[in-house]
Amino acid sequence: MNRGQHPRRHERLVALFVVGCLLFSYPLMDLFSGDGRLFGLPVLWLYVFIAWFLVIIATGLLLRRGGRGGGDR
Repeated sequence: MNRGQHPRRHERLVALFVVGCLLFSYPLMDLFSGDGRLFGLPVLWLYVFIAWFLVIIATGLLLRRGGRGGGDR
């Protein structure tokens, strides 16, 4: 990995990790742990899968952004 080309990528990945940890922390997930349902599914399940999806998309966008045109030099 060329540090001069993408000097802030590491910091952004660490920040994304921290956000992911916060999204799946007990206090935040406890907000959605009630008996409520949305579209017939428990709200907690929807929260977990949507948050998981968003973290995966954010990771993909962050890693893809630096991969264009650089190759394996």
